[in-house]
Parts: sequence; structure tokens; C-alpha cells
Amino acid sequence: MFVSGKAQRLRQDGQGNLVAKGMELLEGDRIVTQPDSHVYVRLRDGGLLVVRPASELHVDLWRFDPAQPQDSRIKYTLDSGVARHVSGQAAKAARDKFRFNTPMAAIGVRGTDFTVLADPNVTRISVQSGGVIVNSLGNGCRVEGLGPCEGGSAVELFATAKDKLLQLRAGERRVELIDDVSGSPDKSQPPVNGEPVAKPRKNSGDLNVAEIRTAEFVDMALQADNKVALPLAPVSPVAPIPPIAAWGRWAAIADKDPGVVNVEELLAGRSLVAISRLYILAADKPATAFELPGSGIADFKLTTHDGVISDNLTGQNVATTASNASLRMNFGSKRFETSMHVKAGDLAADINGKGSIESNGRFISDPFSSPSIVQGLVGGKQAGEAAYLYQRTISDRYDASGVTSWRK
Repeated sequence: MFVSGKAQRLRQDGQGNLVAKGMELLEGDRIVTQPDSHVYVRLRDGGLLVVRPASELHVDLWRFDPAQPQDSRIKYTLDSGVARHVSGQAAKAARDKFRFNTPMAAIGVRGTDFTVLADPNVTRISVQSGGVIVNSLGNGCRVEGLGPCEGGSAVELFATAKDKLLQLRAGERRVELIDDVSGSPDKSQPPVNGEPVAKPRKNSGDLNVAEIRTAEFVDMALQADNKVALPLAPVSPVAPIPPIAAWGRWAAIADKDPGVVNVEELLAGRSLVAISRLYILAADKPATAFELPGSGIADFKLTTHDGVISDNLTGQNVATTASNASLRMNFGSKRFETSMHVKAGDLAADINGKGSIESNGRFISDPFSSPSIVQGLVGGKQAGEAAYLYQRTISDRYDASGVTSWRK
């Protein structure tokens, strides 16, 4: 019902298109948001799903019958980033068949408005209303399961416990209850002004779906069922960190592809870093003189990825998803190393590269020892941002290519 910035919907068949207001989201779809993008989804059971910037969420399962809400089955996986879920009729009537997974945790609900942060190192959950029960995946808590994972290692959190978070770190089996709200999902990716506020019923911890109130632009969007043409009120999103580069696909990967960028417009006021058959990466001119750190090692986290696997025989291009991504910069030796797994259906490839970092922040993989061609740029405040374009030959028939952005 609302989108700011650019976000992509990837379907089960691998095809993708830009998220737009009024678009129908289906079971099996994946939402991928850019660093400045927010997506609000109105659920058929009256609930709400919010995907915040630099996030990737998959709708694994979504079955709801208004006549028999107790038979509903709902499951999401937040692969990375921050997302918020406000339970609707289905999640409340069939709590034993609702699951919200991250790569390391399983979240069940007690009639709830909760927000989740997921990255390769940690999962954190905050609760605005109602409660959640969280357990680590494995040891009887199956990733493919539905409903909460009960048991001795499960931990509950209710909204009545003010300024508390649930946290699960990589490699740990026990979920912790912590007081450090500085690392909360809302601090990592704050909501835009006007993100819906859920109000609990009086004398109850449950949410009243009819009382979910939002800023004016969302209220107007909800009136679309009445076929009333109303203008959207202005939105004031949180200002994103200025990017160090701009990138995109300059060539179409399918008929009527909406995601193609104009090369001349993208290069206006920027310098070319790398270009491939499908993608282009250009550096923004820094506001102040840039100087690389003279020492130290920095590990970066993947925030955005756009890639395809190309069939050189048929000319077909299928959008990929990325996982197990890492990027390390050694500013003392002026060397970098990166790895990432990309997948499209039954096709997959490992993107591995290492090479040198130049004094101006540009880096390129070693031409003979790296299996992938990697060309990119590191910069920004305290050299905390990076982006690179990659190409990898999988076989005589298939190639993988794409572009990524990273943050410390």
C-alpha cells in the first residue's frame, strides 16, 4: 500500500520487477529493498508487514480463509535487514501455524506487533505489543516447521517488559534477554515518519486490527477499496547516508523490463568504475578529499545485491539471490578479499575474488588468481562504504554477473 525509494519483487520463477503501490504480493515472492527504500504491505487478514531499507524478506507460506481463520498457515523468512509484522486475523486465530524465521532463529507469536533485525552475526527482536516466543534453529526446531518452537531453550518477550530485547548470536544455542536497546531493530533501520502505530485494546495485550493507525498517506491508501482517487500526503523518510556510487542494469534482462538505467544519466557528474554486458558502476564525487586509512582491517556486510545468471545459449537471464556474503579490506597491505554464493533456481555459483586496493579507493581482483572479476570502490565516512561489480563464468553455457553494495 506504500513504497518509498526503489524495491524489487522477485517471483518464484526468478523474474523480478519494481515494487509499486497497488501491486499484489503472492506466496513465494521475495521483497528486496534498497538502502533508502521502505515497503508497507497490507495483509488480507487485516495485518501489516513492513520491510525496511537494505532488507530481504521471503514470503514462504501464506494461506488464509476468512471463513476458517483457525486453519491459516503463514511463514516468512527475513534473510537480512529489518522487518516488522503486525498480526492480523490469521496469525491470531492460528498462532500454532505462524512462523517468522531468520537464518538462525524461529519466532512465534502471542498476538503481536514485533520488529526483527537479522544479519549473519545476530538476530534481535523487539516487541511493541503482545508477545513473542523465540528459539534457535536446530536441535528439534526445524527451519521448515510451522508455529513456535517451544522447549527449554525457548525464551518469551512481552511488550510489558519495557526496553528489553531478545538476542541470538551466531554459534550460540540460547536466546538472551538483554537491556541494550542501542542495538534494537529500530535503531539499526529506523521507521519513516508515519509508520503505522498499533494500539492495543483496552485491558488487553492483543492488538485490535481495526485500530491500526498510520500517517495520512497510509490512511488514504487504505481507502483504495472505495475507488476514491485521493492524493498521497508528503512523506519525510529518514535521510539515508550519502552513497559513494550509483549503479544499475543498463541492459534489459527481459521484455518490458522496468529496471534499466540510462548510462548517460548515471554517469552525469560521476566517474566510471566498471561496466559489464548488463551492469554499470559509477563513483560519486566526494564532497571532501578522500584518504584511505593507512592501517587496519575492516569487515563489510552486504546491504544490496542485484544479479543474474545468463544462459548464453538461449539468451535468458534469471535473477539471483545472494547468501554467505563477506568482504574484508586490509588497509595496511592494501588488499581485499570477498566471497558470496549466488543462486537462481537450480543454478548457483560462488563469487570469489581477491586483489589490490588503490590509493583512490578503487579496487580490482587479481587477473589470473581470482576465479571472478571484481571491480569496485571503497569510501565514505571512515571508509565505511563499498560497492563492486562482479562477473563469473560458470560453464561454457552459463555466466553470473551483478553488482553489490556493502557497509561496515
